[in-house]
Amino acid sequence: MKLFYHLFGSLLVGMILLIGIDEYLSFLVEVKQFEIDMVTNALQTGNSISGMIAHTWQESGEKKALELIEDAGKSGTMRIRWVWADTLPNDVTVAADDQEQLTRLNLQEKATLKIHDPNGETLLFTYIPVDIGQERNGALELRQTFSALQIYSGRMLIRAIRITIILALFCGVILYFFIHHKIRIPLTRLTKQAKRIGQGDLRGNHTVIGTDELADLAKTMNEMCASLLIAKEKIKFEYDARLKTLDQLRHTERLSTFGLISAGIAHEIGTPLNVVDGRAKMIISEELNDEETKECAAIIKSQAERMTLIIRQLLDFTRRPKQHRASENIVILIKQIFQLLHPMSSKQQVTFALSKDEEAEVVLSVDGSQIQQVLINLLMNSVQAMPDGGTVSVYVSNEMLSGPQGAYRPLQCFLKIRIVDEGEGICKEDLEHIFTPFFTTKTIGTGTGLGLSIAHGIVEEHGGWIDVESSVLNGACFSVYLPLKDDNK
Repeated sequence: MKLFYHLFGSLLVGMILLIGIDEYLSFLVEVKQFEIDMVTNALQTGNSISGMIAHTWQESGEKKALELIEDAGKSGTMRIRWVWADTLPNDVTVAADDQEQLTRLNLQEKATLKIHDPNGETLLFTYIPVDIGQERNGALELRQTFSALQIYSGRMLIRAIRITIILALFCGVILYFFIHHKIRIPLTRLTKQAKRIGQGDLRGNHTVIGTDELADLAKTMNEMCASLLIAKEKIKFEYDARLKTLDQLRHTERLSTFGLISAGIAHEIGTPLNVVDGRAKMIISEELNDEETKECAAIIKSQAERMTLIIRQLLDFTRRPKQHRASENIVILIKQIFQLLHPMSSKQQVTFALSKDEEAEVVLSVDGSQIQQVLINLLMNSVQAMPDGGTVSVYVSNEMLSGPQGAYRPLQCFLKIRIVDEGEGICKEDLEHIFTPFFTTKTIGTGTGLGLSIAHGIVEEHGGWIDVESSVLNGACFSVYLPLKDDNK
């Protein structure tokens, strides 16, 4: 109900201001009218008794007239007395600031003064000149207090407070029920629906009865849910299609790599086949004794196992494996790749060298077939970059890094596989494009332009990255970083 308190507080402040301003303006009008009524009343009273006082003074003397004035001042709230013009300033006790008004007073005509006594009380003095037939001038002094006005002001304040309280209660009750039924309940439902949308629940089944803005908002949220649901299905379809296409491209690249190494594999199989053929002919000739026959059979068996191992490695590489991760020893995996690429490398007089830090951790959870494809692509590129022969060096180590350049993540231990060749290197213009799909510097028929792009994507899926350095004199260096801790489980 925070909204209720904010609105009610604002409304209450507004009502207090409005009522306060109204009461203040009314008070000013009432005070002005009250003073006018007091002056009018004093003048009427003074005029009504001034003639009687003058007549009594002339007929019965000063004493009788003063007694009559004293009797007239005893009744009511108005005090009446006789004052002489020459002694007036000394006969009235008032505040020092108002004493000057009495000094300037002329009792030959009617006058009204608003002054204060020493106690701070406001008084209204009205002077009515009376002709008593003497040279000495005198007048009736009618004195009135503003105590009635103070009482009236207190009543107006109490009235304003009562009106404010009644209006606050009335408006508060109406505002509470209005906000509760028209705003709070619909907003609570819409908030819950927004949280469900944030959690992935796109069922837009909420309605708000009415034609106000909240009903329009509920309708808009339902339409948004429908649009998001359609977009979600579309994204899922496109994502599945992308994964399928990516899997097909990776398999195509494997088959392309198989085509490049098949010639060397055929030559590798040719040697044991010749051995098998020769030994089989020796057995058929029946010119061998039992010991020689057994020796030939053993040689045929070993060569057959050698050919079976080569063919199995080749089939394992070309087969489209299921996506799964397991603990793999990267050093063993690299050695298997060396054996698979040996026919191609030996043909170009390229040798492989593997070195590993003594304390390096080399077992991690990866998809072995995918990492094999990455390393085969990189090693084949190194072999093809050295047509005149040379050495491809592979270094395996561990490093504590926060991520690729420009990334800001906590330090983490990575397995680093550094592949260095002695080829011609990569020019600076091509370095920024080497991971772009279908970009290749090889001649037609020797590359698809997908190898490095696919390798880059596979390593990223494993939470790592590939760095490349190149020198025209010292060849190229590819560094593969794979996290030892699998964060993608």
